[in-house]
Amino acid sequence: MTKAKIVQRLLDKKHINAEEAVILLKEETTTTYPYWTTNPYFPEGPDPDYTPPPVWYQNSTIDK
Repeated sequence: MTKAKIVQRLLDKKHINAEEAVILLKEETTTTYPYWTTNPYFPEGPDPDYTPPPVWYQNSTIDK
């Protein structure tokens, strides 16, 4: 038995109206998003022990 046949039977017996039938027959779509997407260059994920190197810069206005 299909969903459409069940809905038709309910409509014939006047248990539901046409608006309710449309809602029941409408396809449900859900979109899921992954929690974590892997980086192709680092598939193992971030390293928790990694400390970035210090950033050295020179400001030309101070050097004058």
